[in-house]
Amino acid sequence: MSKQTILVTGGAGYIGSFTVIELLNNGYDVVVLDSLETGHKAAVDKRATLEVANLSDQKNTERILNKYKPLAVIDFAAFLAVGESMEEPKKYFENNVVNFVKLLDALKKSDCKFIIKSSTSSTYGNPLSKTDFPLKENYTENFKPDQSALLPGQWEKSAVSGDIFFQKIIEYYQQVFSDRSDLHLTSDELIKLRIPTSIYGLTKLIDEVILDKYNQSSGFKSISLRYFNACGAALDGKMGEDKPAPTTLMTVAIYSILKKTDPLKVFGNDYPTADGTGIRDYIHPLDLATGHAKALKYLLEKEQSDTFNLGCGKGYSVLEVIKAIEKASGKKVSYEVVPRRSGDPAVSFADATRSKELLGWQSRYNLSDMANSAWKWHSENPHGFSDSKIDSELSE
Repeated sequence: MSKQTILVTGGAGYIGSFTVIELLNNGYDVVVLDSLETGHKAAVDKRATLEVANLSDQKNTERILNKYKPLAVIDFAAFLAVGESMEEPKKYFENNVVNFVKLLDALKKSDCKFIIKSSTSSTYGNPLSKTDFPLKENYTENFKPDQSALLPGQWEKSAVSGDIFFQKIIEYYQQVFSDRSDLHLTSDELIKLRIPTSIYGLTKLIDEVILDKYNQSSGFKSISLRYFNACGAALDGKMGEDKPAPTTLMTVAIYSILKKTDPLKVFGNDYPTADGTGIRDYIHPLDLATGHAKALKYLLEKEQSDTFNLGCGKGYSVLEVIKAIEKASGKKVSYEVVPRRSGDPAVSFADATRSKELLGWQSRYNLSDMANSAWKWHSENPHGFSDSKIDSELSE
């Protein structure tokens, strides 16, 4: 029996590259489609086939699908920086939503009807009640907000927030897809889309809504994976996060030790938590990779659509993350406490029960594992994938 081919968009990125290796190790043939705009050729395992392409070119995507005839697609292709999304919302909408629709339209013309979507916990916005935690997948179905939770940002050089910001995005959506009656947003869908606090989270939730429409109209079967705060690197230190301006807490803490950035800012130490700092659910990329492989197996066997959380199911505070990095590195993290950021919840962590029960998945790595592997990667490869030894070992 021939191997099954899986197409991984964004497979040269942080989580995508780990997932490519997991799929290869599970016996799949893997084709990576990546523009390399933010991904790295050196991050793509040499057992995989790399097609340098952009999803904005639908005809080229159709050509790639016709050439390799994948059984399923795992889609990681997206811009991810929350802060940037608030300043450049159209850029995020075009890349995260419009290009995703082009991918789905390309898939409609192929024989591939299985897709796994890389989503995010940002779709949950900022739940205010302690009873909302741990966050369950049905939160976005059950919560019915009266107004948008979008935080302040920019729209065509004007400061906007909340319902005004939300309406600008929806009007833009309607303009872009004015000739697509199949993508019309219902009143219930618009209520759901009020939940996210960032444009990044909103674009991901829009993608989930659109994907559900294709599931119903085109016979697609899909799984959306909402994962929490990824941090860590390969245990051997040969690959990890490589972004020009990282925003993840652990990476920024390490960069401050390596003198690559200014001292770390801790946003608030007066939260109602044990040490006063915010608590988040952190998860290792190796766990996320196995989560995608488990979801693929489930999708192909059950042929039914669903949504799952990928998280540790517990939270770590900002100071706990800093202490883990200090222990891993043997060095002190330079940081300063500044006022809270608007919209940051005190506590946020996942309920991953359904992933365990239905996918047979649960996280294996703890905060210490994340810190040790991240420090090994960044300290041994201060220039990321541009280091010569990384290029020679991973890109031959």
